Amino acid sequence: MSAAWRRARADLWPLLVIAVVVALLVAVTDAVPRLLTARADTAVRTAVARADPAADLVVTSRYGAGTSDATAGGTDTTIGVDDVARGLDAALPASLSAVLDPPVASAASADLNLSTAGLPTGGLLRLAYVWAGQEPAVRWRDGVAPGRPGPDLAVQVGLSEAVADVLGVAAGDTVAATTADRTTVPLLVTGVFVAQDPQDAAWTARPELLGPRAYGREDARTTVVAGLLSAASLPAARAALEPDGVTRTFRLAVDPQALDHAAARDLVRQVAALEASPDVLTVPGSDVRVTSRLDLLLTQVGARVDATWSQAVVVLTGLAAGGALVLLVAGDLLARRRATALRTVRARGTSLAGVAGAAAAESAVVVGAGAAAGLVLGAVVAPGPVTWPWVVGVVAVGVLAPAAFATVAARHVEPRRVPTDRHRRRLAQRVRTVRRVSLEAALLVVAVGATSALVRRGAASLSGAADLLLAAAPVLVAVTGALLLWRGVPPLVGAALGAARRSRKAGPLLAMARARTTGAVMPFVALVVLTTLVALCAALAGTARAGQEDGAWDAVGADVVVRTTSPDTSVEQVAESLARADGVDAVAVARVQDDTQLFGVPRVGTVRVLAVDPLPYADLLARTPTGPAPQLGALADASDAARAGTGVRALPALVTASLLDADAALRWGDVTIDLQPVGETPALPAPQAEAGVPTVVVDRAALTAVAEALADARENRSGARPAGADRGVADGNTVWAVGPGAPAAAHTAAATVGARDLSRAQWLADRRSDPLTSGLVGLVVLVALVCAALAATVVVLDAAASAPGRARSLASARVLGLRGRAAARVAAGELLPPTLVGAVGGVALGVLLVGVLVGPLALRLVTGQADDPAVAPAWWAAAPVALLALTVLVVVAVESSTRRRERLGQVLRVR
Repeated sequence: MSAAWRRARADLWPLLVIAVVVALLVAVTDAVPRLLTARADTAVRTAVARADPAADLVVTSRYGAGTSDATAGGTDTTIGVDDVARGLDAALPASLSAVLDPPVASAASADLNLSTAGLPTGGLLRLAYVWAGQEPAVRWRDGVAPGRPGPDLAVQVGLSEAVADVLGVAAGDTVAATTADRTTVPLLVTGVFVAQDPQDAAWTARPELLGPRAYGREDARTTVVAGLLSAASLPAARAALEPDGVTRTFRLAVDPQALDHAAARDLVRQVAALEASPDVLTVPGSDVRVTSRLDLLLTQVGARVDATWSQAVVVLTGLAAGGALVLLVAGDLLARRRATALRTVRARGTSLAGVAGAAAAESAVVVGAGAAAGLVLGAVVAPGPVTWPWVVGVVAVGVLAPAAFATVAARHVEPRRVPTDRHRRRLAQRVRTVRRVSLEAALLVVAVGATSALVRRGAASLSGAADLLLAAAPVLVAVTGALLLWRGVPPLVGAALGAARRSRKAGPLLAMARARTTGAVMPFVALVVLTTLVALCAALAGTARAGQEDGAWDAVGADVVVRTTSPDTSVEQVAESLARADGVDAVAVARVQDDTQLFGVPRVGTVRVLAVDPLPYADLLARTPTGPAPQLGALADASDAARAGTGVRALPALVTASLLDADAALRWGDVTIDLQPVGETPALPAPQAEAGVPTVVVDRAALTAVAEALADARENRSGARPAGADRGVADGNTVWAVGPGAPAAAHTAAATVGARDLSRAQWLADRRSDPLTSGLVGLVVLVALVCAALAATVVVLDAAASAPGRARSLASARVLGLRGRAAARVAAGELLPPTLVGAVGGVALGVLLVGVLVGPLALRLVTGQADDPAVAPAWWAAAPVALLALTVLVVVAVESSTRRRERLGQVLRVR
């Protein structure tokens, strides 16, 4: 034990290096998976909490014809609404029910037209019964609660104070409402109420019950109000609006805090199953439907989580491989320092197994201490279960590397015997060359195969230990590139040596001579791999940051976008306000309609329609990075006749290349419009439709004119006008604006009409603060810093391995008259060439790797772009070159300081 302690104390600093490297690797590889899991959970919760529209699970059903009885009491409502809502929890899968809030039920009518003294221009009325565990508590300021219909069969309703004031009615008044087919529905206002708790969840089913809502332009506002039905008055409303005038809705809000990524896939399957088979919920009525955006949101977030995790696995695999190479270099240094002692114990009869066991026992103590420190640090940073696979891998390399190198050193008790026959020496050299080339060729094949598989499958497909080879593709490429670079070092040093021979000074000649004979392949490979990882991480971070700038243009489409929940003439008011505002350069209004039916094209069922004013939109695009779109000018020219309404029945459109020669027709509302392709859809900055769904661009005015002409033609033929034909055919739902003052002006204008605005700056800030994005970028920067520190450590270890020979050579040169400063320059000249070649080669290799892996790593999911981002390395990608050069200079300075204390007389006696 005392001998082992003395041996360890003599080589304390290499052992400390091993312990620190192990602690660092264990801490990072243990904590990062838990941190990413926490980030994934946060991303899921954030996405659901911010969803607009909400991700609620909504169950709807209609009563159907012949199921209503105007004289039925409140029991009918209790059975048909309240009890159904209570039974939903039991009918839902347990894991899905756990993330949903109690249901909020409502039975609401379709929109009814209403005109009163207070609202002479008319408005829309909705009758609704609401329930959230019970009917909401109200205080009747005037009158009483609605009940069964009287002899006049009028439907009894209650109105809130705000609604009664707007309509100009009071308790006891009778008003007439009309349905879409002009059927009159008499209503009796039995009372005016005040909600005791306006925050009651029941009111969220129909907010118009508590106060009116208005939308549209200021000179053509539409007011929407709602009347409260009681359990007793709902049957009369159903009878008056039969067969399909009343719809039951059960809304179950999602609790974001109850979600996590681990259960997301199960929830997606369960929601999809309910949407496909709503009958399992045993909800009565006809046309039962289950809708929710929860499965879509979880699928989208899940794709980003999978991509982020796969990218993290690639980075962590590189870090673990680079750390393993550092441990190998440290183990080699330890064996070199103990070579004499190891050969001595071997000569005295100790077996190789005994030598390996002693070295393994020592390294186990050192590595165990480092691993324990790393686990403690990892637990402090991210509490949770230990990530054993990564930890075991690091510990295994740390324990086995010193033992393996000690065994190799102990085997060489006697110098290798060299044949005296020249032919045999050449044959032995050929055998070694063939072995080396075969190994490098095999490694090259594996690296190319792993990289090709990664490019073909993508990093998002990585799952399980079997795919670690694909995750290690960048490391394999770096190792292969390092070996190729290593073969280029001797010719470079040889050329430098030839130039040094022509120099009048001895320093360059001595430096190049030493550099030619002292290089080691393993430290060089480790150096290249680590600098490649630093450059790879820098390029990933820089590309992600630059790509997010472009992603903001893709997501927003301009400096700011204003959207309404549904098509609304109020967007024209927003556009006019923006056009008048200072600092706004261009404004464009559009109708963006997803999932629009397309006929006449095989394998294409839906398209995304972008109805724009072509010239204003082209002017806006010209002021964005998208650039000019001359196709929009062609669309405007081709749409002149359609806008004029001169009998044109085909709608000019810009379509994708696959639709240019197709005889396609578009379903718009209740009319079918033939498309006349006049060009190909240009590149657009706005977010595109789902993958594989084409985008069709049309002129808004032309779309309105053609749709109205077709509706008129149908009315002339059949005497019936399509439903909704008199409403705005192509009212906008989106406004884009560019200019330095656009975001502020859009925020003000959107607030006046209840629309939502989103600026590029806000999108960019949200994206960069996103849990997944910020976590991945943080991991990349952390790994880059760790790899840079490990690369500097490799330089120090390599310099320490060659230090004894360098010290003897420089001491002899000093005896022959070489000055101290010249000796330092010789040392620097010996160490710098391989270090700089490895650093520069690694940086170049890392940047090139990113260009290959941008697509497979799915960086577009990090940047938010529609396409893969362009490679944009961060400025610090070249930092390893300067760092390693500085490390060499520091090592030389330390060695020079040590040599100053040597006496040449002692050198002559010892050397």
